[in-house]
Amino acid sequence: MKRTIGTCIFSILTICLICGAQTKPGVAGHWEGSIEVPSGPFKVIVDIDKNSSGAWIGDIDLPSQGVKDMPFDSITVTGSSITFVLVAIQGGPKFQGKLSDDGDTISGEFSQGANSYPFSLKRAGEPHVYVPTKNAALPENFSGRWEGTLESMGKTLHLVFNLANTDGAASGTIDSPDQGAIGLPMTEIAASENSIKIAVKIVNGTYAGKLSEDGQIITGEWSQGGAALALVLKKAAAKN
Repeated sequence: MKRTIGTCIFSILTICLICGAQTKPGVAGHWEGSIEVPSGPFKVIVDIDKNSSGAWIGDIDLPSQGVKDMPFDSITVTGSSITFVLVAIQGGPKFQGKLSDDGDTISGEFSQGANSYPFSLKRAGEPHVYVPTKNAALPENFSGRWEGTLESMGKTLHLVFNLANTDGAASGTIDSPDQGAIGLPMTEIAASENSIKIAVKIVNGTYAGKLSEDGQIITGEWSQGGAALALVLKKAAAKN
């Protein structure tokens, strides 16, 4: 009887030791938290995961600015250390942090230009990284660099649309030089021979336009936040 009890106790201890040795959760997940800027907490929502090739992918929501699913330009994970860099924003905004021992928080420093502030994120579930569907190829007359201006409330905002076919699929970005934003990714592009529709998910904006007969002007509307503004795009000369 004593031997039987001793065996049972040993078995329980073995199971507990195995449980204690389990690997802590990694950085993949849905994270919510804030950057502590001088004006108060600035809320951020982050999703980090791996794609089918095993590469890290992720995006960020900035609710107070109406930004959703902005992709990270790069994600680097080394042990418990993680760095993720935002795309298309002036000053190279970057998060550098560490995963806590229990795997429930990531904390560190957020930097943009010469400024840096502490941030903290808490695990809030499974990752939901937005992965755009592959767009059909563009007609060649839409490929290239297109420039235009938005007029709103007495202000002029210059925009540049960059359209191309990449690996047989339409792709594109928008530059907003006046706002220091370069390379905002287009998420959906659909075009026929003389019309085009574009969605830019991260700013909840869309553009729809018609191509002129000479292929040099697109006349259309930019829609965002319930408002629609005329936006005429002119094809820029190719750079040598």
